Amino acid sequence: MTSTQRPLAGIRVLDFTHAAAGPFATVMLADLGAEVIKVEKPGRGDGSRFMGKPMLGPRESDYYVSLNRNKRDIAIDLGTDEGKQVALELAEVSDIIVQNFRPGVMDRLGLGFDEISRRRPGIIYCSLSAFGSSGPLRDRPANDIIMQAVSGLMGITGEVGGGPVRVGAPIADFGTGLFGTVGILSALYARDQHPEGQHIEVAMLDSVIALMSNYIPSVVGLGETVPRCGRTHAQIVPYQAFECSDGAYVMVGAFTNGFWRRLCEAIAHPEWISDDRFVDNADRLENRGVLVPMIEEIFRTRTREEWLEVLEQADVPASPVLELHEAVQSPQAQFNQVIHNVGTDEAPLPTARFPVRSTSWPLAESKLPPRIGQDSVDILDIVLGKDPQSIDELVKSGAVGVAEQAAATS
Repeated sequence: MTSTQRPLAGIRVLDFTHAAAGPFATVMLADLGAEVIKVEKPGRGDGSRFMGKPMLGPRESDYYVSLNRNKRDIAIDLGTDEGKQVALELAEVSDIIVQNFRPGVMDRLGLGFDEISRRRPGIIYCSLSAFGSSGPLRDRPANDIIMQAVSGLMGITGEVGGGPVRVGAPIADFGTGLFGTVGILSALYARDQHPEGQHIEVAMLDSVIALMSNYIPSVVGLGETVPRCGRTHAQIVPYQAFECSDGAYVMVGAFTNGFWRRLCEAIAHPEWISDDRFVDNADRLENRGVLVPMIEEIFRTRTREEWLEVLEQADVPASPVLELHEAVQSPQAQFNQVIHNVGTDEAPLPTARFPVRSTSWPLAESKLPPRIGQDSVDILDIVLGKDPQSIDELVKSGAVGVAEQAAATS
């Protein structure tokens, strides 16, 4: 039976994150039903508001809106005593805190784990950073592209004989956010065992290297290197895109011997199945230079659609190589409802839907991402129970900002 509530209903998250890695973690918590209170500095707010193209207004870029749906927003100047006090009071009534400042920043603000856990026993405090809280690079600034470079990911990505290439999606940011979410949910599960609270740390460097786990045993254990393979794969053959007669590409993933045998039959070369050079993947890897050019020549004899029909009938993993705009409009993506709209029917805003599905709770329905300080007054009133005079004093002092002030400084 499906419940109307999502699994994190009743959980409050105090969100000090900005840019991408942190907001990606907290938007998943929001999609799962948590109340996420985003804390921004009055004025410009989260820098991601200006990354990409404006969508809802000059302060709501496509980058920002994709990572901040279903959140509430309070603008707090953490550099003021009054603002810091408001943040501490919010922490005392929260279950989870997530932050992705450089190591030491939250401690200097008096908002680090030690201080918060003393005030709020049982708090789950998640810190995301580039290199972690210790080590020679702990204080270095970094972002997704820096982490792709320093982790080795960019070094293994690119065409054969060419230079390193960045992965098109911000995989270092989003991978870190995913690992952070796993840590947070694990801590929630074990909360009764840790009444003192838990501090979870996730480094972007660690996360990206973990995403390359399949290469680590041979790189570290055998001292091997991973070459740039372009649209091929360093460990599996054939596992790549092949150009067809119409210039389009088909991706073929024959990653088991069963699929390899079916591919051989589909392309009219059943004799390759028993060829000593190609019997199993280790043989095909060793003889890649012989095998791949022969397959490439075969694929150039038909169009992409013709090959897709042949490979589908043979039950070989294959797909067209699509552009992103084609992929999101494909029949399967439409059926899966991978895109859904937030906002009004008159001005819908398309975003990627939270992909986790359950028989016990519904797909997340999204609310528009907040303006800076949009919910400041309500949070002070409803969450902290402050009287109108106290709220007015906090706003007038500049310790807390409201949406109208942010708009005025645009």
